[in-house]
Amino acid sequence: MKRSVYLFAAARQACGRAVVELELPSTATVGELRQTLAFQLPELEPLLTRCHFALDNQYAADSSPLAAASEIACIPPVSGG
Repeated sequence: MKRSVYLFAAARQACGRAVVELELPSTATVGELRQTLAFQLPELEPLLTRCHFALDNQYAADSSPLAAASEIACIPPVSGG
């Protein structure tokens, strides 16, 4: 199934785009999404161990399944002042 992943902050800068499209199995989890992103977007790999993922505006664990209609966001650590 084709999924859109919204990228924010440093993840967006690393990839040069705000949204990436990935082909994932219908049974994929957040952890599998993380692995697929690292493989398909090597420029993003250094950030992925520190990124959080949100499904429908709620943080999700790597074991969380990706529901077919979920909005997926990749949120790297941020700093502020």
